[in-house]
Amino acid sequence: MQRQRRLPLIIVAMTVTCCSSSYVAANWYLGISIGGNQSSDVTIESRSNDRASICDEFINPNALNLPNCTTAERGAGDGWLANFKPGSGHAMEAEVGVYLNSRIRIAAVYAHDATNFDQTVSSSDASGADFDKISNELAIGEESLGAVRADRFQISVIRDWSNSSSWTPYLGIGLAATRLRKDFSWLWARNPEPAEITTGIDQPNAAEIQRNLAGTVSAGRRILEDTTYGYAILAGLNRQLTDHVSLGLKLQWLDRGSFKSGPYDGDILRSHPPHLRLDGSEPVHAWSNTDDTEVLNVLVSMQYRLSN
Repeated sequence: MQRQRRLPLIIVAMTVTCCSSSYVAANWYLGISIGGNQSSDVTIESRSNDRASICDEFINPNALNLPNCTTAERGAGDGWLANFKPGSGHAMEAEVGVYLNSRIRIAAVYAHDATNFDQTVSSSDASGADFDKISNELAIGEESLGAVRADRFQISVIRDWSNSSSWTPYLGIGLAATRLRKDFSWLWARNPEPAEITTGIDQPNAAEIQRNLAGTVSAGRRILEDTTYGYAILAGLNRQLTDHVSLGLKLQWLDRGSFKSGPYDGDILRSHPPHLRLDGSEPVHAWSNTDDTEVLNVLVSMQYRLSN
């Protein structure tokens, strides 16, 4: 009796295993896509915990005697913008997907994009102490954005419209996590003529401050990084070439979400190491953010459908 009870279970298990293997082989596919991308405008909003230039002990030996130079809230209300025009570059994707039925499939996608901006723009819309620096000190205030590289993992749900022809249109939506790396640099150069600088003009040692500040430079270049979360809308058209292979065109609009860099320092601050005090204390850091960045990808894609 024990053996008779086990026999139907064995038969069912063998049937499930067989059918599952057949289903997996017949419904899974591999895909690869390559093409180009176009981004929207990018505005980088930056702030720092720097103080006014008269609070820099390298510039003003009396800095620690000024009440406004020793407050706890460094950089409060300060900031500036850099507005960049759209960039373009290349895009690549690799995907593994499964057909749930003849209409719906799900795909896991890894993508790598590189968008080139290669632009230098003037610092703008400054506030707080940064407004005073741009107005009273700077001969040059510039921000530069080179390449923005993105590694994206995305889950997409896609609806196919199969028909009697060899062409199959589709629409899809996806959720994406993207690791972004932005090649960012800046140059703030003070006027070389002390008489053209008005910072510290109300201080008893105004001439010394102007002389120490003239011609100094704040500059640096960093790769800013963050992981963002966004979504994608995609549409395309596939043509069946063989029982296993199809070739198609894909359009994909991406909203990458907001970007917020961690703190970073510059190479030099007013031509000295990036801290405010002679003893090395009060290091100066900056943060840079962007709102939602949109990207359009145009891709040629190929799929290979597995079979047993």
